Amino acid sequence: MSNVTSSSLAFSSLDALPTQLAILDEDGVILYTNRAWREFGTEHDYQGDSSSVGTNYLGVCDLSTTDDATTASQGIRAVIDGERDEFSFEYPCETPDERLWFTMRATRFVDDGDTYVQIAHLDITDRKRAELEAEEKAERLQNLARMLSHDLRNPLSVAAGYVESLLDEAVAADRLEPVAGALDRMDDIITDALVLARHDAVEELSTVDLETRAAAAWEHVETGSAELVVADSFEFRADPNLLGHVFENLFRNGVEHGGTDHLTVTVGVLDGDSDGDATGFYVEDDGVGIPAETRDEVFEAGYSTGEDGTGLGLSIVAQAAHAHGWDIGVTEADRGGARFEITGVERPA
Repeated sequence: MSNVTSSSLAFSSLDALPTQLAILDEDGVILYTNRAWREFGTEHDYQGDSSSVGTNYLGVCDLSTTDDATTASQGIRAVIDGERDEFSFEYPCETPDERLWFTMRATRFVDDGDTYVQIAHLDITDRKRAELEAEEKAERLQNLARMLSHDLRNPLSVAAGYVESLLDEAVAADRLEPVAGALDRMDDIITDALVLARHDAVEELSTVDLETRAAAAWEHVETGSAELVVADSFEFRADPNLLGHVFENLFRNGVEHGGTDHLTVTVGVLDGDSDGDATGFYVEDDGVGIPAETRDEVFEAGYSTGEDGTGLGLSIVAQAAHAHGWDIGVTEADRGGARFEITGVERPA
């Protein structure tokens, strides 16, 4: 190992790295470790020389009964024997105070005719904790969705059925109608909550047409005397299911909060670049609009200006847009109503 051991510059460079590094010979004996390796051993009260030089790394792995140690030993031996050029895997490391996570990577190299293996241990604790937290959150959401869709919705449907039957028989209608309204509101809340719980990411993109999707969504909303106008159309890539939630909730928001009996909701294309190519779309109405001081709040879950709203509709819109990687903003329409603009959409190739 003449070139490696004689190069103080090489050692200084390795010492400057935050990654823990060790160099093994073909038998698995540690010949060199960098500063990060030594400091980790000292910090966690490693028994013996914290540099580990002279220790047989493979021997230590073989003495351990853990699956991770066996995986590491087998992988390093495969690199030494030339069966593979490199090997890596993730593993947890228990310390007296906490659990850390590392990626171990073994790479073979030749110096002056001799074969060596470089072992690198990269601390990935922050990333791994974030991944585990995301997995736990996803599991909680799945459990919530199951509870909402079965444990709550089933008895709610039974109660609504009994109330409707009693109303048909004209039994205490004046007292049962508020109950029926409350049950309907509970069902709306469950529906919106399920969308929030189940749609954190886009499942599959398809090429969709703005006019077609807007018209289809309009049919699923109780719009009363309101009118839909599609000013122009274009094709873009979207998850049809999530896009439907975007349109339905924007339409419902306009109809419920527009403040007029003859509302017109307009859907159109946003031309954003010098070539006139569409970069997104807008949904606007000619109602009372949204005050400038509250526009930053409307996408927050639970925000509502009406007694009957769930406060989740525009939060669903924002979540569905962000799941696509789109940006969404709200401003004032030319006719004074609310205007929602969605940009960053992907055009078909």
